[in-house]
Amino acid sequence: MLQCPHCQTPHEKGQRYCSVCGTYLHPEKGDKFCPQCGTRVTPQQELCHECDAPLQGKAAAAQAGEATTGAGPAAGTAPSAPAKGMQSWIIGLVIGVGIIIAILVILLFTRGIPPPAVAPKAEAPASTGTTPAPPPADAPEAMGPAAPTPASALKDQLQSVLSAMREAHLKKDIVQYMNCYSLTFPDREEKRQDTSKSWDEYDYLKLVFTLDEVQPLDSNNATARATWYIDTRNRRTQELSSLKQVYRIRFAKEGANWRIRSLEEIG
Repeated sequence: MLQCPHCQTPHEKGQRYCSVCGTYLHPEKGDKFCPQCGTRVTPQQELCHECDAPLQGKAAAAQAGEATTGAGPAAGTAPSAPAKGMQSWIIGLVIGVGIIIAILVILLFTRGIPPPAVAPKAEAPASTGTTPAPPPADAPEAMGPAAPTPASALKDQLQSVLSAMREAHLKKDIVQYMNCYSLTFPDREEKRQDTSKSWDEYDYLKLVFTLDEVQPLDSNNATARATWYIDTRNRRTQELSSLKQVYRIRFAKEGANWRIRSLEEIG
């Protein structure tokens, strides 16, 4: 019987994740672990399948920095010393500036050059007995075209849609699942029926996704490629299976939320 390399729990051949500690059982290139919960993950994952912590990008780098012990330079490393001669150079510069100022003062008083005129301070206008009305606080600013969402923020927003879909699959919550799709999604009712039927036949053990090739079309539309790694168990035969699905997804912003407008399986 095969065993998990992390907790030694026995597992079936072909199983992708440990049923006890969640460790990824088939590392592709070396070991990679979640910086937040320590679970072994795949190199392609962007979110941990146990705690949803980011594994790539700036957010993952920040969490990895918080996890390290100790702050500042490593013990025994001396701070870089200032360049030699820097202090002498500064002293010489100060002396030189002082000499130039002294020469200018001498010339000013020996040659009768008047000092430069100082612009008078602007005086407040005389009161006319009326107070000018301030501009209305709620005066609208000039409206321009909506600025596109930055790429990093857009990717986080689209990933939140797939995270909600993943949670709905694991809980088998059809309302939450369909809320990830636009009201104009083609064959929306058929999608609902197919998903409910799939949940009757299979239990989803693990769902992991990656999102890349994010491309904003305008402020309310974007496309991206999503790759899903899925482990299921047949509820009747208890047979385990793993599969990988790749989709080209078009997202649309409806109100304040992004939803899936259409998708195409490409692998």
